[in-house]
Amino acid sequence: MNLLAIETSTETCSVALSVNGEVLENYRHAPRQHAELLLPWVEQLLAQAGLGCSAVDAIAFSRGPGSFTSLRIGIGVVQGLAWAANRPVIPISSLAATAQAAVELGVESALVALDARMNEVFTGTFEVNGKGLMVAVSEELVCSPGLVSAPAQTETFGIGNGFDRYPALGALSGQLAGIHVDVWPKASSMLHLASEWLIENEPLAAEMAQPVYLRDNVAKKEKDR
Repeated sequence: MNLLAIETSTETCSVALSVNGEVLENYRHAPRQHAELLLPWVEQLLAQAGLGCSAVDAIAFSRGPGSFTSLRIGIGVVQGLAWAANRPVIPISSLAATAQAAVELGVESALVALDARMNEVFTGTFEVNGKGLMVAVSEELVCSPGLVSAPAQTETFGIGNGFDRYPALGALSGQLAGIHVDVWPKASSMLHLASEWLIENEPLAAEMAQPVYLRDNVAKKEKDR
């Protein structure tokens, strides 16, 4: 199976392509550069693999939560590619992708907290299953850092930039196995989750690629900043 993944929910930007299990990826911490990087990266990876977009079985996209502007840029590109090549799409949680990226560090239980601006964080708790994939064990929320609590699981790690940017989260360090602040959602991590998603779900039509913000007024608030 050939899968393309595009991740734009945070300050980082990444594109990954899996061709029969071999993964190619472009990844960069690039605030406000998503629009200029995405399409050239997609074209580069497809050319490197010797494929056209129509040879991709599906396109996985980061559905959020995350930055309103960055998510819209990524989903706009995904919809354009999917429509042009008549390919379906797969929605992946940015929090799950962040937790999955932490698996590379040996993390099996993750309390993810990403900076949501406006003194809030996007958060959720995930645990590794028997296939080495992070699955949600709590609801995804947007809330004040002070409302985030450490799970009872003593081997849980704090994951994400929220632990670096909000002292209330840093104060949880004594209740966690450790904290990794420099872990971000990555397109390559999305590929693992997308393959699993396809086992129980049918891929979606391009117009079904829609963001999940977790707060209804995020667009207005970001525009007012």
